[in-house]
Amino acid sequence: MNIITIFKKYPTQESCVKYLESIRWKDKVICAYCGSINNYPAKDRLRHHCNDCRKSFSVTVGTIFHNTKMPLQKWFLAISLILNAKKGISTRQLARDLDLPVKTAWSVGMRIRKAFKSEEKELLKGIFEMDETYVKNAPQDRDEDDNDKRGGGHSNKIHTSVVAFKEKGGDIKAFVTKDTTALTLGEIIFENIEAGSEIHTDEYNSYKHIRKFWNHKTVNHSIEYVTYDGIHTNSVEGFWSLLKRGIKGNFHWLSKKHLGSYVKEFEFRYNNRENDLVFGDVLNRMLGV
Repeated sequence: MNIITIFKKYPTQESCVKYLESIRWKDKVICAYCGSINNYPAKDRLRHHCNDCRKSFSVTVGTIFHNTKMPLQKWFLAISLILNAKKGISTRQLARDLDLPVKTAWSVGMRIRKAFKSEEKELLKGIFEMDETYVKNAPQDRDEDDNDKRGGGHSNKIHTSVVAFKEKGGDIKAFVTKDTTALTLGEIIFENIEAGSEIHTDEYNSYKHIRKFWNHKTVNHSIEYVTYDGIHTNSVEGFWSLLKRGIKGNFHWLSKKHLGSYVKEFEFRYNNRENDLVFGDVLNRMLGV
């Protein structure tokens, strides 16, 4: 949903509230505090009063929107701007577009990114590409006395490692990690991919041990990008290209503390790039539905 559609469909605070109510409660308004359906609309039509616990509540109580003083239309616009920015949108740009203080725009962006995180714990089975990359740390996270220039971004004082795997024809999952040792990569695979699945990687040493539990196939990037039988990691590397161009062009650098939230933003946007209902899906997550 683009910003023009939002202006047309949700021009007022009341129209935004009614839309959120239709998502959260469907046909029956439920008290956000005690779960009772014995309630009635308040005079301003934006809140409800519960006859059982005698509390006043709105549709935003207990959600990511809770206690917000910003108009809901601006929230909707912020969600749209972040979802439609293929390489991300900086906090300062969001502040300019929505006429917000920079600190408010940052807080809004981080709340929205919180909704992008998936709680999916079921092991995946199939054919996967897997790869790792390194993101340069923000200046305040770097050790000025560190002179480790080992190439490839392998110094965790200068760079933070990110690992991702992508199911063939499916979604990508990305993780910020403390390093890319065999132990760390093994833990990620054990927690997410069912034993016996097929995993395609390059010939990085830390992947060599996984053949004990998974069908492991590799591509030698010093010779080729795709093997004669179709083994490659091109899809994951395409995701790295989006992530790094977004960081370099829009955010410039990200702190270690918040890098994971931005990685999940790029992951969510990538996985929903053909989902026409993604705006509603994000609101569902923000409402806890």
